[in-house]
Amino acid sequence: MVAFARTLGVDVSKRQLDGQLWPDGGGLSVGNNEAGFAALQRHLVAHPVDAVAVEASGGYERKLVEALRAAGHRVVVLAPREVRLFAEMRRKRAKNDRLDARVIAEFAALFGEERPARSPALERLAAYLTYYEQLSAAVAQAKTQLESVADDEVRALVGDQVRRLTADKRALLVRIRALVEADDDLNGQVRRLQSMPGIGFLNAVTLAVRLPELGRLSRHAIACLIGVAPFDDESGRHKGRRFCRGGRERVRTMLYMAATAAKRCNPAIKAFCERLKAAGKPHKLIIVAVMRKMIVTLNAMVRDGKEWEAQRP
Repeated sequence: MVAFARTLGVDVSKRQLDGQLWPDGGGLSVGNNEAGFAALQRHLVAHPVDAVAVEASGGYERKLVEALRAAGHRVVVLAPREVRLFAEMRRKRAKNDRLDARVIAEFAALFGEERPARSPALERLAAYLTYYEQLSAAVAQAKTQLESVADDEVRALVGDQVRRLTADKRALLVRIRALVEADDDLNGQVRRLQSMPGIGFLNAVTLAVRLPELGRLSRHAIACLIGVAPFDDESGRHKGRRFCRGGRERVRTMLYMAATAAKRCNPAIKAFCERLKAAGKPHKLIIVAVMRKMIVTLNAMVRDGKEWEAQRP
């Protein structure tokens, strides 16, 4: 069974798009610009497919995806790690743009799944969140630099940089709040998520924007999606320790910070941690268990349209 019978895989770089058809073969190379998008759409008229597949490429794919969807094409955006693992499984170790495009097309044909397109407001929120994270990292780096600088003039310059970046963060947060408050559905979901102690405004926005599946998946599936579901490591007589791996890194990082806060301010989570600690569980395992408990509960809250309750399982 396949997901799509005919696909076009597109390898995206900053300046170029390389496309390959599956299973027929053949393709094209065009610029990653408006003229290239038009040429690609003409190619799709001559060679119809069920879906066009691209890897997430740090934003270089975004305008192409928008143009294709606006023209009515079904577009599948794939995780690069999954595509690379698929290529290794197929023993396709050679790597160039044309071969990458063909692997993308084949992977999408077998396993591709189209996600609903995000609204322009959510796309902008996603961009704002990314920039906010970059500003936060820049502030942290500048503060670290400030601690090691001995020269007074350089210290003054770095101090000015910290203040500018901090002001930019505050201004960006105002924009994020305005965008959220302008969308009644999004604002309602953010407020619902914030009702759980430990989930702040930016935590809730991150979940709403970067985890649109929240409330639509089973408890195990949502835990797997962010990489906090334990997997067995057993074979014959070997009984290894269970492990967590993969998932959406930025959501998982955010949830780690939220779990750390929830251990202090959420009575239910605090009691849960104390039980695990009394059972001799290590700190790292406790944190991951808290993350899993939080995301499963948040998933149920969104699914049921209810706010957090202390007695929720």
